[in-house]
This record gives sequence, C-alpha cells and structure tokens, in this order.
Amino acid sequence: MKDTEILVGVCGAHMSGLALNWQLTQLDAQLVQKTQTKKGYRLFVLENKDPIRPGMVFDSSSEFQIDVEVWSMPVANFGKFMKQIQSPLCIGSVFLEDGSSVYGFLCESEHVKDAKEISNLKSWRAFIGMQTPMK
Repeated sequence: MKDTEILVGVCGAHMSGLALNWQLTQLDAQLVQKTQTKKGYRLFVLENKDPIRPGMVFDSSSEFQIDVEVWSMPVANFGKFMKQIQSPLCIGSVFLEDGSSVYGFLCESEHVKDAKEISNLKSWRAFIGMQTPMK
C-alpha cells in the first residue's frame, strides 16, 4: 500500500452494488479484496437508518466472523468520507482473518442493545437477501 492510500473495511450498505457504495466510488476508492473479520465480531440491524444498515461491534466472546470488503481510498479523500458517517456508526480498527487490520465501520455498542442480531448469518448480503420477497 502506498502512503497516499488508506484501506477502509466495509460490511454493509457501502459494499459493492449496495445502496451507499457510491460514497466510496465517488471518492476514487477501489475494491482491493473480499474477506472476513477475525473471530470476535457481532452484526446487528440498525433499522432506524435509511437505508437500513448493519452495526458491527467487537465482542471477544463471539465466535463469528463477518464478511467485509476492503477498499483503497486516496488519503486526501478520507476526510470527505468521514464527514458522511453518522452516529451510531464510526470508524475504528477492524481486524481481519489474516491478522491484519484496516480502518472500518463499527457501531457504538449502546445502540445495538435492542437491535436484531444477525451475526449467525455472517454477512449483510445474506440478511438483505432474506428481505427480498420471492416472486
């Protein structure tokens, strides 16, 4: 990775082809890899957001790994990206299955206390796929 780039991990609406992916591509971000977090993450549905999106929290007692995409973004654009992130989401260190870490979306733990947990699905795409009515 170049000093002019920053790696950003996304696990929800910012993933390829989903509702907020444009926020990455508009800032010249490029998909680097699809991977998973290390064990220890939990995923919840934040239904009070439009579009709905997940909230991921680290919990060392969790056995789950969550699907993430890693995007490379020019460092010069990272501030513009951060200005679009609203509470309860935030950016922090997300640890990947290979032991590396990236800056990624996390959720303030207070906001997931009453949220529906979907960690067992291991993927936001799996959850939204279940929400699509069958024809």
